[in-house]
Parts: sequence; C-alpha cells; structure tokens
Amino acid sequence: MNKKQRKRAEKRARLATLAAKQQQPFPSEPDLKIDVDAIKMAPNEQQKIARSQVQAFSFSGPLPPPQLLSQYNDVVPNGAERLMKMAEVQQTHRHDLERTVVHGNVKAEHRGQWMGLFISVFVIAAGTYLAATGKQITGGLLVGVDVVALASVFVYGKHVQRRELDEKKESVKRK
Repeated sequence: MNKKQRKRAEKRARLATLAAKQQQPFPSEPDLKIDVDAIKMAPNEQQKIARSQVQAFSFSGPLPPPQLLSQYNDVVPNGAERLMKMAEVQQTHRHDLERTVVHGNVKAEHRGQWMGLFISVFVIAAGTYLAATGKQITGGLLVGVDVVALASVFVYGKHVQRRELDEKKESVKRK
C-alpha cells in the first residue's frame, strides 16, 4: 500500500468514526438522582458527588441539537430564540465577509490583468523602438522575452486550472 492509498484509508477510517459518533443518540438526563444535601457527609464529598453527576457531550455546528436547544428556554428566558438569532447574525456576518473577499479577489485579478497588459505593451513598444533605432538584437531579445513570458503565464495558468479541476473531480468521486 503506497503513501497515497494509506492516507485515503486513514481518512475513510476517521470519517467512519465521525459518522458513527454523530449517529449516537443524544444523552438523556441520568435516571439516578441523588439529593446531595440529604446525605450526611463532609462538604467536599458532596461537591465530588455533585461534580460526578455532570454530563459532558459535544456537538459541531452553530447550533446545539434540538433536544438541548429546547432546554435553554428553561435556563434563560427565550434562550433558544436568542441562540437562533445569534447563529443567524453570525451566518450573515460570515456571508458578508466571504462576499467581500470574493469581490476583492476579482478586482485584484482584473487589476493585475490590466497592469500586465500595460507592462507588456510598454516592453514590446520599447523593443520595437530599439529595433527601429538600429539595436535590432536588443529590441528582438526584449520583445522575444516578453512574448515567451506571456505565453508561459497562460500555459502555466491552464495547467493549474486543469490540476484543480482534476482534484475537484477526484474529491467528488470519493464522496
């Protein structure tokens, strides 16, 4: 098994473990309730028992599971509604940030293309001027290097796009 196949197998195992954890039922309240105050013991022992009754669990995502969400209303007035509002505000904020980043990236690419065009036109004009004034070798080298650089950028860009497309296709096949 090569390195790539081993990584895929490890990733599948992690995903299977996560899926199994997510399918476990939500923990309910414990069946055993102990009135710690009614038992005659030292205060530090009462604290140990009280701490041992605390259940811990985790979840991923902006909101807790519905069973737990409904319990927030018992603790805080309109607790579930406040949590929902908080998640909605956070989602709106996240969408605004992503929109700003995408718009900024598009503008930067557009600006870079115009700057590349101006630089290339200037270098070709300078090379043509040098060739017209009797410095054909220097002018030809300047224009030639500029054309080769432009062609390299386009070829490399296509190569990167093709590689990204292949990676996306492969990730869709794995799912």
